[in-house]
Amino acid sequence: MKIRLDQIQLFLLCMTVFMIPIHIKITSVTIALLILLLFFDKENIKVFKSLFKDFKFIILILPFIFFLIAIFYSNDMKEGYKQLEVSASLILLPIIFKSFQNNKSEYKAEFILSFLIIGVVVAYIICMGVAIPKFLKHGKTYIFFYKSFSYVIKGPHHLSYYVIFAIIILISNLLNLSPLLLKGKKLIGLKIILLIICTIFLFQLASKATILLFLICMLIFFVYIIVKKIIPLKITIPIIAIMIMVFTYLISLPMVKTRFDNLFTAFEHKSEPDHLSFESTNLRFAAIDASIGIIKENPVFGVGTGDLFWAMSDYYKENYYQGAYIEHISPHNQFLRSYIMSGVAGFLSLITIFIMMFYLAYKNKHFLFLQWSVIMLVLFNVEDMLGIQDGIIYFCFFTSYFILCPRESKNNPSMNTIKSE
Repeated sequence: MKIRLDQIQLFLLCMTVFMIPIHIKITSVTIALLILLLFFDKENIKVFKSLFKDFKFIILILPFIFFLIAIFYSNDMKEGYKQLEVSASLILLPIIFKSFQNNKSEYKAEFILSFLIIGVVVAYIICMGVAIPKFLKHGKTYIFFYKSFSYVIKGPHHLSYYVIFAIIILISNLLNLSPLLLKGKKLIGLKIILLIICTIFLFQLASKATILLFLICMLIFFVYIIVKKIIPLKITIPIIAIMIMVFTYLISLPMVKTRFDNLFTAFEHKSEPDHLSFESTNLRFAAIDASIGIIKENPVFGVGTGDLFWAMSDYYKENYYQGAYIEHISPHNQFLRSYIMSGVAGFLSLITIFIMMFYLAYKNKHFLFLQWSVIMLVLFNVEDMLGIQDGIIYFCFFTSYFILCPRESKNNPSMNTIKSE
């Protein structure tokens, strides 16, 4: 019975991570089934009793606790409850992965990481399957980029969250730093093909933040390779040169170049913001200005879990940010968002989680977890990661997994020492 329950749990976790890039709403069903499954295993009674004795679990659920407290001084209770519903993953997924510690199934890490990559590849096939017929009909190349390319699934920046981590997993596996179901030298070619597909996918999505993240993560990989002397320097230097040329080419693609040109233009005129602009970078600057202004007015407790939308709208209206007001722009920074909603406590709860993430990644010499932490730190500064299902389920899934199941998530013995396959 226990073996069967463990297999079902692993299957549902794989289905959850597979559906994250494709259809996030379906993950609500698999998470609900995972919670229900907990009550069929008697061993989980001990898990439930020990939950609040584990400081890592407590730290993970702190943001949810402060969201819950802040709802009591919200004016818009309906919106507050909606936010709590979205935030449920902050407590549900840590509980699930706390139970997963007792799962005796084999190849757990291989299955979970592999199913994310499969999900990303399937998402790419879906996007291409829609784009190619449209291109053949209209002959417009923009169909293969940005919103025109990803709209069939979700926004390009949300979809790029998953693509960048799939790339990191594949590179880590090629360096023997993370486990995948694809094992052996004969499958190296397939991994490289998947890596190329995911990299092309990332640039087609043309998300500025994740493209910059790609560059940062590549620098981390090359530094690691050079320091650990995994590849001779005479080979590493040509690889770096080729990567620079490829990156330069991809960044010069018209749609990608236009996105970055707008970014640089917005930074050049940051001191003179265009209040009427609908350009994404200008809207984000308006959101940051509004967020800081609201925090100054509510420095301790914030405005309440349900009042963020109204506080932002009022600030835009009072300060004539027409574009941001019409588009209902949110903070696009989770640290600021949490501060606005639940004050100093909410902000510090996030800081504490990231301190724990980097500390545990360093302590356990968990390279993939370190890369995940870097990716999340950047995304938390440019996205409302805990305000939307696409961000919060993704963050809670892998963060809970890495923190609460460190041995499972690095069960490949080569993750501490580099060995040949």
